[in-house]
Amino acid sequence: FWVPELARASEGIIVPSQVNYVGKGANLYKDSDYKLHGSAVVTSRLLGTTWLWDRVRVSGGAYGGFCSFDVRSGDFKYLSYRDPNLTKTIDNYDGTPDFLRDLEVNADMLAKSVIGTIGAVDKHQLPDAKGYTALTRYLLGETDEMR
Repeated sequence: FWVPELARASEGIIVPSQVNYVGKGANLYKDSDYKLHGSAVVTSRLLGTTWLWDRVRVSGGAYGGFCSFDVRSGDFKYLSYRDPNLTKTIDNYDGTPDFLRDLEVNADMLAKSVIGTIGAVDKHQLPDAKGYTALTRYLLGETDEMR
């Protein structure tokens, strides 16, 4: 299949607004030697309910902040919205590895993150969404074992 060649560049879009939408991302498959492990999706969920919630939303004043990891493409993305900060939010994104290195995960925290992740992966779908999901999985050659 066709894959467009995109130039790698940092980009900012200036709009007349009092708040920002601050994003940052990378492709973990192309930009590192990362190999997929299910813990990455759980970790992404954990970051959204702990580190990013505390730093970007509660302390930073953004309306929301989250991260996501696309297991198909390898894209890992941070995003905040209605965020009064820019550099402080990017600094928080950049502080994530230190947070994870120092984090002590207890059984309750781990269980909540795993349950939340499974709930998001296997959420209830109406018939049209089930059909779209099945078509996507078929076209991508994604088997139940791969999930």
